[in-house]
Amino acid sequence: MNCAAARLAIGAEPNATSPALEEHLLECGACARFRTEMRRLETSIGRALSEAPPAAARARAGARTWTGWALAASVLLALSTVLALWLLHPTDTLAHELTRHVEAEPDSWISREHLDARSINDALRSEGLALELTSERIVYAHSCFFRGHYVPHLVLQTAAGPATLIVLKHEQVGGRRTFREDGMQGVIVPAPTGGSYAVLTRGGDERAAQQLQHDVRWLPAAR
Repeated sequence: MNCAAARLAIGAEPNATSPALEEHLLECGACARFRTEMRRLETSIGRALSEAPPAAARARAGARTWTGWALAASVLLALSTVLALWLLHPTDTLAHELTRHVEAEPDSWISREHLDARSINDALRSEGLALELTSERIVYAHSCFFRGHYVPHLVLQTAAGPATLIVLKHEQVGGRRTFREDGMQGVIVPAPTGGSYAVLTRGGDERAAQQLQHDVRWLPAAR
């Protein structure tokens, strides 16, 4: 089970469970926190539906009117909070899924494939990027299925060590965002008019990511 499937299951029934969901939650702290928040919201909604309005409020405005407005306000507040959980931090979710994707390909960091820099450059140009490449720098290059699209996934050697580059032509982000998770750190860089790319490195040294970012530029056609 991946994060998207887990969150759909949790959103549909926060108190339900399954072996696949529990296994995912043991490995994914973000989804576990999401379930905790969803269960807390469901408890709050249930409390709002069951509690009677205060006597003073009934005396001032009438029990029926107060109950209707209180119920509507409680449901609206709960729905707003749920939407905030799903929509307020889309880049956090993207960063988490990028980290999981790279973790699922551990051999990419130590690969030494024989790759043609020219063909890889041609593929990157079709994504709107230009990158100074030589075959010696490229140690891994695959087309990976990520969020419904096949995306270029490269690992390149820099003077500070290997760095992963993932081109996200179909992912729109509001601004440049850095993140750290599970011993990795990364940055998501938006394109001028849509799309983005991500650079991830292992450990606490930022130099490899910084060096790779200096080599990447958006092509005029992408603007």
